[in-house]
Amino acid sequence: MKYRTIPILLAAASALYAADAPAFDVVSVKHVGSAVAIRTGPGAMPQVTAPFRYVPGKVTCRLPLHEIIREAWHLEEWQVRGPEWLELENYELAATMPESTSRENARLMLRTMLAERFGLQFHREPQEIPVYALVVAKGGLKLQEIPKPELYSYRFGPGAATGTTRFYAEPAMPIAPFAAMLRSPAGRPVLDQTGLAGFYKIDVEWNRDPQERNFSGVLATLPKLGLKLEPQKKTYDVLIVDKASKEPTAN
Repeated sequence: MKYRTIPILLAAASALYAADAPAFDVVSVKHVGSAVAIRTGPGAMPQVTAPFRYVPGKVTCRLPLHEIIREAWHLEEWQVRGPEWLELENYELAATMPESTSRENARLMLRTMLAERFGLQFHREPQEIPVYALVVAKGGLKLQEIPKPELYSYRFGPGAATGTTRFYAEPAMPIAPFAAMLRSPAGRPVLDQTGLAGFYKIDVEWNRDPQERNFSGVLATLPKLGLKLEPQKKTYDVLIVDKASKEPTAN
């Protein structure tokens, strides 16, 4: 593992300091174009992206800079704020490191890369974020609890009737990951405040909107499960990007 001295913006003191930071042995990062649709109209397709992939000695991805920053600090989507282009431009990353490197240390190396190659500067501040709390509805829970299974999975699929979507767990699932899955259709963080600690059989179906991409119909099924969303506000520590270059320095 390499260590380098790099300037980092220290939020608390609003000052620069030098810190020995772990770095990748070799890293290639390049701007590969826009993350928005490459053509408009029916059938518009976004540029190909690839999530972070960690294998012994290597990490790769093809993502907007916003997502790379999220990974480097292990943050949720709403915890990174900055210029709009952070979410609109794709970057291809390929880096090597010792095979024994943990994901946590690889994230520290990502931070070094962001400072060196993009000149990333940032500060942190607490911000109040609108959220939903997932709670048990007034009529009580309508889900069957089963003993903890050895393995479980959950997925979306076609429903029994034409034009419907089904969400189901096999054989059951905890409520916390179900709440996390609701983030996308809800458009904001969803916090599990049900107090339920078991595994529950979930199998719901709804009419599918042909234009629907985020399975928003799942929200309408919550009363069938004896659950509901309550709007709240919660304070999160947010990373604010003050400066970053759109074009990384040469490999």
